[in-house]
Amino acid sequence: MPPVLLTALAPLIWGSTYLITTRYLSDLPAPLLGTLRILPAGLLLLALARRLPPRAWWGRIAVLALLRQGLFFTLLYASALLLPGGVAATIGASTAMMVVLLAFPLLGQRPTPRALILAGTGLLGVGLISLTAGAQLSGLGVLYALGFAFVNALGVVLFKRWGWPEGATPLHQVAWELTLGGVLLLPLSLGSLPALAHLDLSGGLALLFLTLVGTGLAALLWQRGLNLLPVQQVSLLSPLSPLTAVVLDVLVVHRVLSPAQVLGSVLVLGSLLATAWPERPSRTSAPA
Repeated sequence: MPPVLLTALAPLIWGSTYLITTRYLSDLPAPLLGTLRILPAGLLLLALARRLPPRAWWGRIAVLALLRQGLFFTLLYASALLLPGGVAATIGASTAMMVVLLAFPLLGQRPTPRALILAGTGLLGVGLISLTAGAQLSGLGVLYALGFAFVNALGVVLFKRWGWPEGATPLHQVAWELTLGGVLLLPLSLGSLPALAHLDLSGGLALLFLTLVGTGLAALLWQRGLNLLPVQQVSLLSPLSPLTAVVLDVLVVHRVLSPAQVLGSVLVLGSLLATAWPERPSRTSAPA
């Protein structure tokens, strides 16, 4: 399977987070949800990796773990608890545009017209899908959603800027980030541990799915894509998450799509197909 299609499985999986959270885990505070999702997954992958990062890399890995794991999942859950799932996912899809823009000052990669058009098309598509006239939006929820989009974009670009220790595989990279991100969140979640007493069997199974599949497996697929593909191309796959959220609403909640939402779905799928299609390299003179 082409790397871009395998990478696309990650946002497809992440799109289930919103429905699962609101249906089965709404009684758990956001920091506790984030900790329970990433720390067990990180420890499991760390046991498989059986390797710690070099001491010189701990600072950079801590920054990436805080951005891409700790802050990201906490703000994601906070937005999911305050906003309709499709709305939170839509705002989060602005990650694609943020990555394209941040890559210029931090990586020296000037955004191409194609990247800007695809990012804008995908964002327009998810907007048509999810932002309905009747949606009651929480201002704080919108800020949380913008926050998780920004920390995710910044973490992705910094990863491309710094790289990783020699010989580190996606398994090592994800294990280190998830474990350290979970440890950083742990002090914020200890006070809310009594909330676990209200977790029933369905909630426990939902949390297990989010930990093993929605975090461990999806993060490995995403990290592999970041290692192999240009950062802008990977980020343009993010609209798959809100698209998945809406499809689950249709299948599970029996929501009927409006014509605008159908058009939005077409725009998202079209931008994703264009993302998977290799861009013709520009003609430049060979270096001397």
